[in-house]
Amino acid sequence: MARDKGEGIASFTELYQRMVSDRPFVSALLSGHLAVEFLLRRLVRQYDPKLAEHGDTLRHRSLIGLNRQLGTISDAQYEVLISLNALRNRLAHEISYEPTLDELLELWRRAAQAFSDLTDGISQGIDSFEAAASLREVDDWAFAELFVQISYDLHEQYVSRGGDLEEF
Repeated sequence: MARDKGEGIASFTELYQRMVSDRPFVSALLSGHLAVEFLLRRLVRQYDPKLAEHGDTLRHRSLIGLNRQLGTISDAQYEVLISLNALRNRLAHEISYEPTLDELLELWRRAAQAFSDLTDGISQGIDSFEAAASLREVDDWAFAELFVQISYDLHEQYVSRGGDLEEF
């Protein structure tokens, strides 16, 4: 039997509150997800311009897989990006879903192993998760900073393969 994706929403007032409430995690996840997707598409195009059109038609999960096959991301990076995509999908399809601190802490720890932490954003995010008693207590910047660090690595891959430092 299919799970009710609106589980936990008992009234229109609750639905309304969910729509208008401040949820920095969701905002950072969506913006970060789009930035990662943009960079993954650029890496495909750079690897082989003939793959650009194909890459542009792929769903996010398949785009991650293609980058793994092309060698533009590592296996560890692949696993973290797949987990982030699954988290985004769950948030997109289950309005009442709220990730736990433990889920996010585990994801950030895996990201710390898979990506460079150029400005210590991932490690500071881990510290913020460890100090928080609830998701609302986590510093807002911790959510976006994970994607900043991932973007630094993807951009570095782009540059190391001959891409311009600033221009795409």
